[in-house]
Amino acid sequence: MKSESSALARELHELSERLRVLESKLTSPATKLAGGQYYLDGQPVSMEVLSEFKSSLDHSRDSVWALLDVAAGYSGHTIEETLQNHRMQRASELLHVLRHEVEFPTRPQSAASRLFLEEVQVVADLVLRRHTNSRHK
Repeated sequence: MKSESSALARELHELSERLRVLESKLTSPATKLAGGQYYLDGQPVSMEVLSEFKSSLDHSRDSVWALLDVAAGYSGHTIEETLQNHRMQRASELLHVLRHEVEFPTRPQSAASRLFLEEVQVVADLVLRRHTNSRHK
């Protein structure tokens, strides 16, 4: 078990170093957009690859954050419960910020905002249905 733990610690340390190197490439003067293609440190990288990397990094960051919260005793929950609570908090904050824009729009609705609002509606319908069904049991 100890060798697995030290192997994981070594892997995390190596990954941290690789991320620091990547960060320097991302912020390098050689990073630019040209002809609809991003060039990171002079090398072409597609937006799809960057988006996929961002998503993976976001999920990993959230998981580490939840793990640290649970380990420190801040949450009083499991890692999964802490992650769920964090997601709900972020969604609530986002909806609060967007409320003003929905009530008093200053620009036409984008495809992204329509998709977001459709997802909000699906979740709201599911919660309402679950709540209604639990009241009738």
